[in-house]
Amino acid sequence: MPTISRMQPAQIDQAAAFMAQFQGEPSTHLGFAGAQADQIAQTWRELEAPIEQQFALASADEQLQGLMGLEQISDTGRAFLWGPIALGAERFELADRLLAELLPELKPHVTMIDMFCNLQNQFVRDWAARQQFYQRNTHAILAYKRSQLTDHATESDVEALPAELHAAFCELHDQLFPQTYYSGSQILERINQDRQVFIMRDGEQLLGYIHTERQPEFAEAGIEFVGVAPIARGRGIATKIMQHCLEWIFSAPEIQELELVVDQDNPTARGLYEKVGFRLSHEMVSLRRDVVAQ
Repeated sequence: MPTISRMQPAQIDQAAAFMAQFQGEPSTHLGFAGAQADQIAQTWRELEAPIEQQFALASADEQLQGLMGLEQISDTGRAFLWGPIALGAERFELADRLLAELLPELKPHVTMIDMFCNLQNQFVRDWAARQQFYQRNTHAILAYKRSQLTDHATESDVEALPAELHAAFCELHDQLFPQTYYSGSQILERINQDRQVFIMRDGEQLLGYIHTERQPEFAEAGIEFVGVAPIARGRGIATKIMQHCLEWIFSAPEIQELELVVDQDNPTARGLYEKVGFRLSHEMVSLRRDVVAQ
């Protein structure tokens, strides 16, 4: 029977390589993780809490047999489950043991655990049902390749979020995306040369925005949020900001492809992305387990 232990900082690279080997096949594909081991490892090193409080490993004969993470996001009441990955004939029981190892770390304010996997990952979906997770939504992962980028003039009225609109941005973002993984104030704290918010405005009125991140060192990028003020919808604002965003992302020569996630029950958002050239890559499912206060 594999031994369960907490992941230590010195094990991050080994564990990330273990996870990455399952990301290429729909039947083992997991959410919250990229496809490359170095990208996964870097994400784990940037987590808020120490890695040993959030991840557990299963090993036998010095070989990894399982992995699970339970990442708690400050001030949201939510935790995100990485995995599970569990090998062997008793993999359901092994995944149960990994979860049991991590559950005592949950802080009292956490009220829900979310997880995300490919629709074709039947093991994870069956295990989630066993652990009383319920299905919330299905999602499409859409992809856009550098070769699709067309030459067009960058919209002159799209700009990086200025300081005088920080408060308006937080208000609009928190209105459009309540209880999401990054609040408006958290996004502001993350802005740097590779994490940007681009906006369109009418004077001091914020019309729409996009929050995007890129990691040139891993040839990766993502679009986290796109929002348009209700009074500004139907004017093509999201499309203009998206085109500007794509030009900014691919100005990093290392990046060849961009993927993003959109709810299947949000045809408006999917239509926006497909309008600018995104195509379906994976179909995913989000699952949730409510946490009952003890």
